[in-house]
Amino acid sequence: MRDVLSDADWKALVAEGVPPEIAEETPLALYGLNTGLPAGTARIPWDGPAVRTIERPAHTPGHAALSIEQHGVLVAGDMLSDVLIPMLDNFTSTNDPIEDYLVGPRLLEGAADNVDVLTPGHGSVSGADQLRARIDQDRAYVHPLRDGHAPDDHRMPVAW
Repeated sequence: MRDVLSDADWKALVAEGVPPEIAEETPLALYGLNTGLPAGTARIPWDGPAVRTIERPAHTPGHAALSIEQHGVLVAGDMLSDVLIPMLDNFTSTNDPIEDYLVGPRLLEGAADNVDVLTPGHGSVSGADQLRARIDQDRAYVHPLRDGHAPDDHRMPVAW
């Protein structure tokens, strides 16, 4: 993030990656103003409600979901969207974006029994009844890719 923000033209570079459908609704004023937690952090260190982190290699290194267990809320991050296809990490010599992504649904299934509300990073908030359906939908997109086939998915492709 430091490298991106050190470029004088960072806003233009970031804006190029935003799908045109949401470009006008995507504010960049707070972009990069977050502080990452150390790898392996199990709970958010704060005085608010207990929030468990569910780190997974799914979307990008360090990507995580947040489970606010006492309230039954799962904040899924950039997974389980009803409007966007799964966003895979870039392939490098040290990762397998498809297999990495498939770790995410398995970990989220482990939290599913305590979820009343699912909040994805993109798309609609839903009740617990949609959680497993969205996990299945993400798998149904990624499995054909893994197997060398084109997925059949109604969600909007990401042009990043």
